[in-house]
Amino acid sequence: MNNEIKDLIKQRLDIVDIISEYITLTPTGSNYKALSPFRNEKTPSFVVSPDLQIYKDFGGDKSGDIFQFIMDIEGVGFAEALSILAQKAGVSIKSSDSEASYYNDKKTLLNVLKDSAVIYNSILKHANYGEKGRNYLYSRGLTDDLIDSFEIGMSPQNYHTLSKKLIQKYSISDIVESGMAINSDKNNIYDRFRGRIMIPIQDTLGRVVGFTGRILPEYDDGKMGKYVNSPQNSVFDKSKVLFGLPQAKLTIKSNNRVILVEGQMDVIMSHKAGIKDIVAVSGTALTDNHITTLLRYTNQFFLAFDSDDAGINACLRSASLIIQRGGVVKVVHINGGKDAADLVRENPQNWHLAVNQAMDFIDYYINYIVKNISPEDTPAKNKSLQKLLIWIQDISDPITKNYYIKRMSDLLNMSEKDIYSRLKINPSDPSNNPISQASELPLVRLQKQIISLLLYKPENHDILILEQHLFTQPKLRDIFIKLREYCLKKPHQRLALTDCRKILPDAEYKLLEDLSFSTLYQMDQLNPSDDQIQNTIEESIRLLKSQYKSLARKTLMKKLKEAKKIGDYDKVQEILKKYQSLT
Repeated sequence: MNNEIKDLIKQRLDIVDIISEYITLTPTGSNYKALSPFRNEKTPSFVVSPDLQIYKDFGGDKSGDIFQFIMDIEGVGFAEALSILAQKAGVSIKSSDSEASYYNDKKTLLNVLKDSAVIYNSILKHANYGEKGRNYLYSRGLTDDLIDSFEIGMSPQNYHTLSKKLIQKYSISDIVESGMAINSDKNNIYDRFRGRIMIPIQDTLGRVVGFTGRILPEYDDGKMGKYVNSPQNSVFDKSKVLFGLPQAKLTIKSNNRVILVEGQMDVIMSHKAGIKDIVAVSGTALTDNHITTLLRYTNQFFLAFDSDDAGINACLRSASLIIQRGGVVKVVHINGGKDAADLVRENPQNWHLAVNQAMDFIDYYINYIVKNISPEDTPAKNKSLQKLLIWIQDISDPITKNYYIKRMSDLLNMSEKDIYSRLKINPSDPSNNPISQASELPLVRLQKQIISLLLYKPENHDILILEQHLFTQPKLRDIFIKLREYCLKKPHQRLALTDCRKILPDAEYKLLEDLSFSTLYQMDQLNPSDDQIQNTIEESIRLLKSQYKSLARKTLMKKLKEAKKIGDYDKVQEILKKYQSLT
């Protein structure tokens, strides 16, 4: 989109007004201040400048104009942010005929769904027509405030209540495409949802994109699904939508965690208990798309699934996907086949207690094995442990993998060497290490890893005595040399990035900041012991040296072929001596 559209939107919209829709701003001199919407903090460090029309989160890394703010707060790309702000500014976005057609079709479907939610809600609130639905919801512990907050409605046991109202505004094809009605044999339509509590499903922007219909008990004949979702279409994709995210996203950012549950009623009742950083998948398993969306807000995932075998397997699968993407996983344990909604109905404090006592995933899984499988049932134990070993083997980050192998070693009283052998991975063999399978050259990744570990343990002798020629990338070698000299002169328990700013030029400091952030953050989250850190350092150094020798041998073999080709036998002998010294 050309810059004229952007400039026109900026002329019509004030950044203070836009940001005030999300958080409370307080005047301070010529600027405005607030608690950061992206982090949990006690002292306001989020500043908005009306003169410059920009914002800056001084306690974090967010800054920019109104477009960047919408991208950050809503977790959307630029095109979506442009569309949102253009609508607020009353600016028309010109596009090709095909783009305009797609945009208009999508807008029509969203309007059909929005109107459907309003109609269902009005039926639920009707004194007579909605009485059955309200009584059912009250029996489940819901209040009028919760019903309003989630825009819950009701579809009567009638084939044409909704479709008759919608057809006054929309075409039959649009109503059918939205999923709210089904074509009949007589070239007519009838309501898809009948005799159900209707729970709207919203996208990250709070737009209704589909529904979940829960059959009312008196209409449940056992032959139909208790829960029915809207069909997939251009606006509703179960693999991408998370129920409750619009209501939860700011709290997720603030608390730096998200609680994942299986049912929508769990989300709604959790809000009743005051725990709002919670979402549910919509009739499907957790997907990579779900994780990508949630990682915009936090990297800490609390899984609150059923504690039966099916729930444990779902937890194992979900944890694997999350950790492969760099997330941290904990498990909220609920006893007795209950769920979050059950706990809140009994006593909201029970749900608070369960969340506060969330366990690291591997601790929870091993405790489950020990508790639920008899000591004599060796085959069952081995089968369960093999699942966990496969899960650990799939972890791509060496720090996280080393941490979990150490935890498994401690909990099961096994040696780490035994665990590695059962994983069929030799810890000192770089060809079997996940690092070497990444898209980036393994040698470069290891160089970055060791520099990051030096920041965390600047007094570590093993790193400080490393030969600088092992750092084959000139920029990384320069950073390592400067950091090593600084650490040798001024021993530290931990080297802050602010210290590095004094000894590195801007370009090198920026590179260091980028490569070290992930490692340092993971260390803080996992809180490994000194022995675990030392094991990680030793393994990384072994891999670095092995990869360096491998690269050197390949380089020498290439030079050997060239020397033989031109008949330079003195050079051949020289190369062979070097090759022999390496092997």
